[in-house]
Amino acid sequence: MMVDRDLLRQVTVAAAVSGGFIVGVSGDYGDAAAGPSLVVPANYAFGIWAPIYAGLFSHAVYQALPARRRDPVLRRTGWATACAVGLSGFWVWAQGAPGLELSLIAATAAAAVTAYTRAAPARPGEAVSVRDRWLVRVPLGLFSGWITVAMVAGSGEALIASGISAPWPGAEAWSAAALVAAGGAAATLAWLRPVSLAYAAAVTWGLAGVAVRLLPQYPVPGAAALLAGVAVAAAGVAGARRRRAARAGAGHASGTGKAAPTV
Repeated sequence: MMVDRDLLRQVTVAAAVSGGFIVGVSGDYGDAAAGPSLVVPANYAFGIWAPIYAGLFSHAVYQALPARRRDPVLRRTGWATACAVGLSGFWVWAQGAPGLELSLIAATAAAAVTAYTRAAPARPGEAVSVRDRWLVRVPLGLFSGWITVAMVAGSGEALIASGISAPWPGAEAWSAAALVAAGGAAATLAWLRPVSLAYAAAVTWGLAGVAVRLLPQYPVPGAAALLAGVAVAAAGVAGARRRRAARAGAGHASGTGKAAPTV
């Protein structure tokens, strides 16, 4: 008996979202303000998990519908989504083993970005349905955007837990460099692959949370987080405008003269 790979994918995504949520919320995350890391956002910023999981559960239900079994977008994103969401809940449980935690962080971030980029339209200027926008692209954008920031925060905490101390020129300079690098990578992705503004919004939210926590006590990494957040926001808006222009051009070329709204 042959296994229906599409059905297996649907079940796996639904199980990964449910399992990732249960494992994640049952962990002990501590107080960000009490930790030594200079790349962790303020406690309030982690409230973004509420809309992230609301979107992911909506996505899990949507992709599990029989009518969506052969959906090409869900085929492209499904396995990467399952991997990213399923692994993300285990970070906190691996805090006692920094090597394992760093491996989980790297695998989660790679899978999350893969799922997000694969949610892009197959052809430039292709119209996006309202359902795909809100039940695929926005949830994956929010999740992958926050994971981009969480990757830096989690990696910093794992390195500190492993006993590694920051070499010259010190923790503030290295933290600032990490935040700038993350912001630059996120801004580049938001510009080159403007799948959803939700990605840039989540990254900006996380970097703003870092800036709020650090300023004015640690002005160098705090300012770096602030500037990186501004850069990501600007790149996200610019990318969205470029995508709208491409859709408008495609609409005029096809004779419709209409472009779908962007989120």
